Amino acid sequence: MDRVLCLMIRILVFFSRFSKYLARLGIGSYEERSPEKKLKILLAGYNGARNTGSDVRVVAIARQLKEVFGADRIQITVMTLDPGTLEGYFDADVTLLPFSSFYPLHLYRACCTHHAAILCEGSTLKSTFANALTLFMCEAAGIMGAQKKPCIAYGSEIGMMEPFLERAARRLCRDTYFITRTDESLTALQKLGLKGHAGTDTAWLYDGAIPAEEADRLLKAQGWDGQKPLLGIAVINPFCWPVRASLWKWLKGQFTGNLSGQYDKWYFFSDSPERRQAQEMYLSGMAAGVNAFLEGHAYFPVLIGMERLDEKPCRDMRERLAGPCAMFLSGDCEASVMTGILRRLSELVTSRYHAAVLSMAGACPVVAVSMDERLDNIMTELSFENAELLHVWDRDLGTALCGALEGAAAHAEEIRRHIRLQTERYREKLDGMGLFIKDYM
Repeated sequence: MDRVLCLMIRILVFFSRFSKYLARLGIGSYEERSPEKKLKILLAGYNGARNTGSDVRVVAIARQLKEVFGADRIQITVMTLDPGTLEGYFDADVTLLPFSSFYPLHLYRACCTHHAAILCEGSTLKSTFANALTLFMCEAAGIMGAQKKPCIAYGSEIGMMEPFLERAARRLCRDTYFITRTDESLTALQKLGLKGHAGTDTAWLYDGAIPAEEADRLLKAQGWDGQKPLLGIAVINPFCWPVRASLWKWLKGQFTGNLSGQYDKWYFFSDSPERRQAQEMYLSGMAAGVNAFLEGHAYFPVLIGMERLDEKPCRDMRERLAGPCAMFLSGDCEASVMTGILRRLSELVTSRYHAAVLSMAGACPVVAVSMDERLDNIMTELSFENAELLHVWDRDLGTALCGALEGAAAHAEEIRRHIRLQTERYREKLDGMGLFIKDYM
């Protein structure tokens, strides 16, 4: 199915070079830039699924674009799976454009009616989560390129791709300029023969967190005494990926009523007894490490569900913790609340990349339990790879995690100073990225 989707996208990209002429014949729409018009910029990404990291990235990009171009000179459109989940995230002059998980025509029409596009998804070119997500990025890049319109991938991660997807990315993204968020991603990009330079993640610019007083009130409502240091715990299910299309599973589910593991339509999470066992070992290891650390330290644990999909792992983790804890889930809390809580933490153990980024803006020491190159890369940049970088498949995760938490607690002030310095560097990089976008457009 992913290959069929890829073929459909290639066909759409081919015909998109004729969109202007078809529009003149009354077939479809096409928007061409002229000096008297506002620059219409399409922000294409994975939004509207209550993924805190994806949402704050786009909020930050929209605000930066207004600063560098001037709010009266541009019109921003954000593509979203569910406009209701982004209500209140953007200024009133930002348009929210709904699209479906079966997106080729939605995306085609959006590209045709905008003058420029920014690929906003952090995991831009990789097979880790879903080939369909990378193909979404490739379609936007391919159509904008075919129509001779500027397209920039902004704060992008480049990782391992299946061979057919890699071939599609080389072809469809050849006219797109990439600003990667790490040097490692830039190296991977250059191996694909694509152009770009290294920058950083756009979430470092997000400034919409609730005030500390409001975060304290929410924490106290869930049992915090207002005195104990806060230990954040951001868990996931790293073994349910990638999501793959399966018409057979979908048709079978229509007859049997069993659509377990369904993401949406004919897209299903990966599942097997081995994957379920691996998830059990991961959660058990995380709980063992946290419980052992809490035995010797008077921290109050706070579970953080950065995406709607993290609710079950968080609830499973809560059952494994030895004492009371608070829990904040993105399905219930807006990005401003999630960010405010993250910035109140004294220490964080996370398998979510953007939990690390958003907490570090509050100079919070981080222990990463990584599933892929995203956390690996940022921890390497921060020189934390020796003691504070673990992996979801580590056999003795509990012991290693307890040791890493102990080390982070013992060197907390030193780590905080280091994070503050690095955070300033990231923000300086983002200022340069904003100016580059203006010149490029």
